[in-house]
Amino acid sequence: MTETDLLTLAKQFLLDQALIVVVALLVLGVFLKKTPGVADWLIPWILTGAGIVLACGVLREVSVQATIQGILAAAVASLGHQLWKQTTEKRKEDEK
Repeated sequence: MTETDLLTLAKQFLLDQALIVVVALLVLGVFLKKTPGVADWLIPWILTGAGIVLACGVLREVSVQATIQGILAAAVASLGHQLWKQTTEKRKEDEK
């Protein structure tokens, strides 16, 4: 999956208003990753909760649709981060 595929997927399922939530979650994820007291396994859960809250705020309603948009925004943010990380960082297995 390329960055173009990710953008197409995001535009297909996410509302335009929820795209800003993806950007906010990416920034939040970077800060959480650099925070010493936060375990790596906890970051996706925090991003999912924050995504739901932010999506409810952006869509100005607490609904099933807003919840789904928040979960999708967290998924796109996590997937985008992993695509970037796996593409740009050299791994020891690849160097052999």
